[in-house]
Amino acid sequence: MEKTKEQELGILDGYYNNGKNQIVILYGHIKTGSETVLNTFANDKNYVYYCACSGSERLQQYIWAKDIKTEGIELDEIPDYTDIFKAYEEKAVSDNKPLVVFIDHFEEIIKNSPDFLEKISKVVYSDKHPQIMVVLIGYNSAWIENNMVEKIGKQASYISGFLKLKPYSFQEMRRRYIKMSDKDVIRTYAVFGGKANLWEYFDPEKTFKENVCEKFLDVRNSVLLRMTNSTLQENLRETAVYNTILFGLANGKNKLNDIHHATNFSRAKIMVYLKSLIELGLVEKVYSFATTGHENVQKGVYRIIDPLAEFFYRFLYQNLSRIVKLQPEDFYDQYIDKNLDEFVENSFKLVCREYIVKLSQYGKLPFEIEEEGEWVGKFGTINIIAQSETGDTLVALTSWKKKLDIDAIDFLRNCSKRARVNPDYYYLFSAEGFDDALVKMAEETPQIKLVGLDDLMNG
Repeated sequence: MEKTKEQELGILDGYYNNGKNQIVILYGHIKTGSETVLNTFANDKNYVYYCACSGSERLQQYIWAKDIKTEGIELDEIPDYTDIFKAYEEKAVSDNKPLVVFIDHFEEIIKNSPDFLEKISKVVYSDKHPQIMVVLIGYNSAWIENNMVEKIGKQASYISGFLKLKPYSFQEMRRRYIKMSDKDVIRTYAVFGGKANLWEYFDPEKTFKENVCEKFLDVRNSVLLRMTNSTLQENLRETAVYNTILFGLANGKNKLNDIHHATNFSRAKIMVYLKSLIELGLVEKVYSFATTGHENVQKGVYRIIDPLAEFFYRFLYQNLSRIVKLQPEDFYDQYIDKNLDEFVENSFKLVCREYIVKLSQYGKLPFEIEEEGEWVGKFGTINIIAQSETGDTLVALTSWKKKLDIDAIDFLRNCSKRARVNPDYYYLFSAEGFDDALVKMAEETPQIKLVGLDDLMNG
């Protein structure tokens, strides 16, 4: 298990091992490969599991009661949530050992029953039974982080803790695709990100192009094209509007006014749909690293954060008829290859950002990172900016498409002035390498670090 996953498992075990009754919210990248953490945690525990449905409160209670009755426990046909948990309490007492109650898709309950936590807490926090640990499993990270507390109000005090499962790291993908070329692994990461459950669709013995042609572009076997399209349709109810906005975002229309002109939708309508896309975890509003140079920050920028969705809307959505007409290799050459580097650029930045963070975690940076992010300026972007608790500052530039020269240092210095930060260290990342003059400057200047593709892949 990857180190990050071991840490997440350790946190869950810590909650359980303290012996207290509690309600813990587990959310994030669960059905993307990280369910291993959950399965490992449950492996040696006495537990029950319920997957909530999308329905009314009455229907939810009916289905849940029916599920519990299969365990031989008597309940009313439509019991209150308090009665459902009294049934679990009886089980814990009967078994005479701690009980873990997993409730999957708990958002579906909270949205229709905002007093749910208050009702179950009357039983969970009672001293009449062995330890009961309730694990509420959620997938809508944006809603959990931004809207849930407002929905439940004072009931938030019943929650013992939150654990957000992170996506798998790029380095984990590198280990799984050991036979694939370095650049093809990064291209694959640009399509799948840290969703490890999708990685298995690509054959590590084949090139990126071969995998895309087989899994996306072969109309007889294009499992990923069908799966991506159907998944998006399931999550987006008014598909015409969402598709139009996502297509615009994937093709460079990243500000509200740009989307308005590209779609002819009203700005108010676009904002409503962008909010829904953010809650679904498909889109994010870009926020710059906090500096005093806020007047030079580019505001109101949106982007797709689900890599598979961005790949679909960037290359496939508007060309579905051509996928049918053309041979996979011909389609790839005409509609993907020429714009692929631009698409991969952002993911390369994320790979470099992960590298910086891991250097800090392993004590290989000049300072320990307290806060990190990016600074998106009106006239240039600092791809990575990181600071220590005492203000030590690192800035970085990443380049997937071209070799970097001394101008890259000047660019970073100019951006830093606009951001009003005084960098102590400059890190330059390039998949294409560095010219001799920049290499010489870095050799003579300890504050400048050059990280090439080999360093990045084997770091």
